[in-house]
Formats: sequence, structure tokens, C-alpha cells
Amino acid sequence: MKAIYKIYLLGITLGLIAFTACEEAPVREVSPEDTATGSQAYFTENNKKSLAFLPNDTTIFSVEIGRRNTDAVDTIAIQITDEKGVFVLADSVYFSAGESLQLLEVDFSAMPLGMNTELGLKLDPKDATIYGTSELVISVLRDYKWIDRGSVTVFEYGFALGEGGPVPIQQAEKEEIFRLVDPMSPFSEEDDGSDTEGYYFVFSLDTTEVGNFAMKGVNQGVQRFASSQFSSYAFYFDSVNYAPYCYFDTYVNLYSISLLYANLATNGLAGPITYEFIWDVDFPGVIPDPYEDDATINVNWVATAADVSYWGYLDYSYPIQDKFGGDDWYIVDEFEITLEAANGEVVLSLLTDYVGGAVLPTGEFPINTSDKENTVRAGFKAGFPNGSFVSVPSIGANLYLVDGTVTIEEENGEYTIAVAAESALGSQVEASWTGTVTIVDETAVDDDDEPSGVKSQMKVQKLRPGQKLPLNRK
Repeated sequence: MKAIYKIYLLGITLGLIAFTACEEAPVREVSPEDTATGSQAYFTENNKKSLAFLPNDTTIFSVEIGRRNTDAVDTIAIQITDEKGVFVLADSVYFSAGESLQLLEVDFSAMPLGMNTELGLKLDPKDATIYGTSELVISVLRDYKWIDRGSVTVFEYGFALGEGGPVPIQQAEKEEIFRLVDPMSPFSEEDDGSDTEGYYFVFSLDTTEVGNFAMKGVNQGVQRFASSQFSSYAFYFDSVNYAPYCYFDTYVNLYSISLLYANLATNGLAGPITYEFIWDVDFPGVIPDPYEDDATINVNWVATAADVSYWGYLDYSYPIQDKFGGDDWYIVDEFEITLEAANGEVVLSLLTDYVGGAVLPTGEFPINTSDKENTVRAGFKAGFPNGSFVSVPSIGANLYLVDGTVTIEEENGEYTIAVAAESALGSQVEASWTGTVTIVDETAVDDDDEPSGVKSQMKVQKLRPGQKLPLNRK
């Protein structure tokens, strides 16, 4: 058996050799003739297409140019494209006989810090070899020196539907320019095919006044934040042409920016969306004591009047998923209740399930933490609205409620409203009212399309559950 096996292998081997011997040798195509009549020049592969320089770096870089024909002396012309007019360089390069490489110096000292622009270089076709690169575009960034300034917690109310996460914040040295590093990183998933690394969101803050790091401006135009194999995504801020959608607001260490989304692959815009962040790690400004100089006084009032205003469903409603996993909205109504007594008033903002403003909802509603500027209303826990305090004109003070309940009962058209709460400095607050109420509709817009389930989706702000931005009511 072994002998037969060896013969079989030998037969296959010989057959292969014989078959190979019958094949024709491959014919090599002749390389095309170089059309350059001169030195056959090219930009070498050593040239980088993207350069970044810090403030103290040299303001000169070099472009390497080679040639295949080194027999004679030659001067090779270069066409230059410099849209910003910030590059200084010769429009030709000189080669001595025998030289195959030469450096072309580029001076960019006219570039201001923060500028990112392109330098285009092109060889004349009669001088350029077909076996090398005849055109070169170099992106040049004269960058700031960026200093780490802590981190912020960001919330995005578009794709992320109010989810949040930490993002580093940096400041350009000796400038009022700041940036968030990888601003969409908290919202990207490893398996979604997108890349959020290496992108920045740039803006400016007022640092000239002690304790004041308020928003000054957002860079106009496009700021990329993510890319995938199919498209690139960007923030788009244009406060001139899209003023209703592009604006910013700030309160101490809370920053909120309204902007648009841009898909750079399709040139499409979407939005507006709100991008909000809280500078909660190493904030350099001064956060005032929200309760400094507040009064400490117990209140126990039987109110003489009750005013009830209805502010609608737009400002506190938020996105959810229905039982099938689809997009839906939770509709939240807002009422404002003022209980007036002889020497003061209790002002409460009540957030409830949607009822449409026809009747005042009944039940027990919690009062959550508040401060002078931003209070949390009775009902759903909110983030940064106004309201929920006790005004005592007789002593010129306010008490800001941080705990307690509002109870509303109704019988035969008569309401009983009772407040049992505690202020930030420990004052006990009790107030009650019994009687009929008239609800004043403050929505100020005739709306024939009141929400029923998801019908209000296009009218509702995309805020995280129970949270909102400050309202400027007129």
C-alpha cells in the first residue's frame, strides 16, 4: 500500500509539472511614457496633508518637491491657492544639476490664533510626472494652547432625548474661548457605527468680571460632532439667518444653546434642538448662596383670594416610548396658583397630567427643592423653572419652599386648596383657601388642535422628563 501511494503522488506531481510547462508566460504591458518635458517633478509622500501648530511653535513649514530627471538645472513653477491670504512662499523652486529633492518654505506667521485654512499647490502639467503627485492641498491649523478646566454634564434634547453624561471642557490660554471635547461622546454607542472622537464644540464666555463665566457667543456655522461610514453630522449655528432657532442662554454654571443639526452628506438641516450643559466640576465662577439673607418666619394663613392661571402643555411635556417601543409624548399641564392673604401671598406652579385647563386637578402634589432663581414646582419634579415661594411684603422677604405638599379637593364646584410646606431656612408655611375659582387661560393663542395622545408632538419642546428651561413671560 505504501508503494502504491508513492507512485500516485509522483503521478500527480509529474502531471502538474507537465501542465505548467504548457502555460504561456505572462506578457508585461509597457508602462506609459512620461509626458513631462522637463524635470518630471512631483510632491513627495513625505508631505503631510494636515498640520497643526501651537502658539509658541515655529511659523514656518516646508513642502518637499522631487524630480525624476536630474540632468539639468531647472526652475519649476508652482501655482498657489491661498483664499485667506496668510501664506508667504515662492511661486517656483530651483534645482541644481544632479539635485532630486528640494524644499519650499511656507511662512504662516500672518495666521491669527484659532484659524484653520488650506494651502493649495499645483505643478504645471509640462513639469509634472505622471508617476507622482502634481497637486497638494494642506490643511493648516494655528491652534491655541488648550488648558483643561474640568468637566461638564451635557444634556441633548434631539437624538438623545434628554440623556446626559460627562464631557471635558478646555480653555484657550489667555483667551475667552472654550471648547467641549467630543461633545456627543455620552450619546454614542459602540455598535452604532459612528465616531465622535476628535471633535469639539467651540464657544466664548465672559471671563472679564470676577465670578462671571456667562455665555458670550457660539461659533457661527458648522461644527462637526460625529461621522459614520455613510455621513457626517454637525451642529449648525446661524444667529443671523436662523435667529428663531439659534440662540443661547446662561445662568451661573448652567448653559443652554438652541441650534440646528446638519447632515454634511445631504446638506440637510433639522431641528431646532437644545444642547444644555452644567459646568459641575472645577467651575471657575462664583455660585451665589441661593438663600443668603432670606427671612426666617413661620406662616399660617387663611387666604382671602385664590387666582388660578392655565399656562398650557407646551413647556413641560416630554418624549417617551409607547408600549410598542415607538415614539410618544407624555403631556404635562401647567397651572399657577396664587393664594392671597392680608400680608402676603403663596405662589405655586402646579404640574399635572393633561386636563386641558378646563378644571383644576385634584389630589396631593409634592413640593420639591427650590432656590431664589430656579425653583421646582409642585407636582412633577422639574429642573429650572420659576415659582413656588411665599412672598411676605410686610417684611420685604420671600421664603423659597423646599419640601411639603399641595392638596386640592373639590366638592360641588367648590375647591379647597391647602399648602403645608417648609422653606429653605426652616420656616414652616401653611396656607389654605376654600371657595370657587376661575381659571384664566394664559396661553394667549387660540388653539383648535389641543393634544390627544401624540397629536401634540410637533408643538411640544423636547426636554428631558419633568425638566424645562426658564420662561420669559410677557
